[in-house]
Amino acid sequence: KKAITWCHPNADNKQEIVEKTRATVIVCDKSVVLSSKMKSMKTLIKVQNPKLTFTRMIRSITMDQNEPGVHPSCVVHPEAEINASASIGPNCTIGKCIIGAKTNIHGNCYLYDGVEIGEEAVIEAGVVLGAEGFGLAKTSEGAWERFPHLGGVRLSNRVQVGAGSTIDRGAIQNTVIGEGTKISKAVHISHNVQIGNHCLITGAVSIAGSTTIGDHVWISPGATILNKLSIGNHAFVAIGATVTQSIPDNYQAIGRKILPKN
Repeated sequence: KKAITWCHPNADNKQEIVEKTRATVIVCDKSVVLSSKMKSMKTLIKVQNPKLTFTRMIRSITMDQNEPGVHPSCVVHPEAEINASASIGPNCTIGKCIIGAKTNIHGNCYLYDGVEIGEEAVIEAGVVLGAEGFGLAKTSEGAWERFPHLGGVRLSNRVQVGAGSTIDRGAIQNTVIGEGTKISKAVHISHNVQIGNHCLITGAVSIAGSTTIGDHVWISPGATILNKLSIGNHAFVAIGATVTQSIPDNYQAIGRKILPKN
């Protein structure tokens, strides 16, 4: 059978890997040589970034082409603005929202009023956007009363939000997710959080209210970030870290320590 694969350019034995694989088409870097014993059996596609090229090739073949439109089982606010090329899956509730071109919202999502989503975003099943944040005021008797949250949620172009994640609306200003940021499953982002462009936020991360996160930040699974912190550009947060202080640009949080990136 014919197959296609890719080889990591940093692999120590990449020539051996390419020669031994049963795949007939291999995406690799330019240092791999098409040996005489491979010439009749294999084709090499030599590029600078094999993983990215392979990703784009396979997604262009296999990516689901969702039908544009709103599923008839949805409940949609009469003043919602939904681009005609967007796709809204079954059993969604869409408040007074703005949804951009070619955005794909999977089934069973709930979007409160004041949610704005840009173009080519992906919202996976069971996501809740724009719920009231967990802000409270204490009375003299020790009881808790809900603080009003009048802001919204704004997701920029090509943002992805994984299944079961929740993003709260802001108290006064909007909660904002920057362009190209990818959020994995079961993530909670609290009110007023500001997240920059092209960040990766992996599974089960919790980000407390009013924290600001820069561009190109990587937050590993199970990390918790305290409220009102500033996370710099290109910062890295390790798996399970508890971040209790701000992180400068190009620094990393490991456990409770803040260290320069190597």
